[in-house]
Amino acid sequence: MRSKLPRMSQLAVDVADHGRIVDLRCDPDTSARLPHGRADGRYRCLACGHRLILQWPSTPASLFTPRFRHDTVSCGADHCPAPAQHQADVQADLTTMLALRETLLRVLPQASLSLRIDAELAGQRWEIPPALIVRRGEHVVVLERPRRLLTPAAVTRRLTQARTQHGAKAAHWWMFDRDDALHCDTAGTVNVQPYGKTIAHTKVRPTPAQRQLAAAGATVCWLADDTVLLPYGGHQRIYAPQPGEDWSGDMASWKRDWTISHPRPADGATWWGLVLQPLLAIGKQPAFRPAAAHATMSALERAEHGRERHRRRRAREHAQQRTQTTPTQLPLPTMAAPASEPAYVTKTPTPHSPPAAPPPRPLTPSGPPQQAPSPRVHRRNFTWRSLLPRRWRS
Repeated sequence: MRSKLPRMSQLAVDVADHGRIVDLRCDPDTSARLPHGRADGRYRCLACGHRLILQWPSTPASLFTPRFRHDTVSCGADHCPAPAQHQADVQADLTTMLALRETLLRVLPQASLSLRIDAELAGQRWEIPPALIVRRGEHVVVLERPRRLLTPAAVTRRLTQARTQHGAKAAHWWMFDRDDALHCDTAGTVNVQPYGKTIAHTKVRPTPAQRQLAAAGATVCWLADDTVLLPYGGHQRIYAPQPGEDWSGDMASWKRDWTISHPRPADGATWWGLVLQPLLAIGKQPAFRPAAAHATMSALERAEHGRERHRRRRAREHAQQRTQTTPTQLPLPTMAAPASEPAYVTKTPTPHSPPAAPPPRPLTPSGPPQQAPSPRVHRRNFTWRSLLPRRWRS
């Protein structure tokens, strides 16, 4: 099974067409569109920068495979003088960009897609692979897919080049690989409720180059198969207390929150959250605008305002509850000093006067009044004689 990687003999830079990369595998109309042979040196090798010759079959029935050959006087096998590692890097970069072009051809069948690079960079080790230019009517989109760590100087050069060649209205997209740890530093997830249902968004820590691109107005995103992940900014926030609010106690944790910046993350964002959108849905927009992702970001902003109103209402209720439950101590009235001391005030005895007798204790009844005991009745001893009349007693 033959390798899917393009061979260097199938690729060349067309200097006369503003650095367009010619791929003999994907351009069936090359023979009708491009001149054969040396063509005044318009074809250059991507690896070494030397001039190339476009060799084409002499007859349609010929089995000769079209190819580019180095313009040298030596006979025999055509060898590129560039180092093997440099050729492998160029081949890998072009393979990544050509795969993106094949994906977009299925999404945008009516669009014109071409790979372009600065012709002066032919034969040099480039920091950024060739850009994929998408033209559809008046709309132009420049797609970048970096594979190496970006430097501020390289980013500035590519931004200036795209603005000069395609105008300030051209959309500039930078697509990073979702599985590339060099350009995707994940930082956990954040639970959000854009439409009343809780979902988890992946958070990433942007690199300095990605912050530079966002500040310049470019669109930064990550690509995972046929899904695009677009970022919004997450900024840490602490609510400033307003009159009538109490953020102490149980409300202390509610004081910390985050705010969103979109459609591009603003400078100073602590982390970037990612919104998913199919690449097919983005391609349906004439200007390559991710309308669904931007709508989700707007919904997150509305949810943020509702969250702030809810928390401040809870802070006001918390302040009212503390006011009602806190006991109020009434001030004691200040009484004027009497002109003369009352009789019940006990003075401290002096050594020359006897101590004053304590005031008599009031008699307080401890119970109901007791009745006096009745006098005791003394009775005589009973005799039968006492029953007789007096005259008979003797």
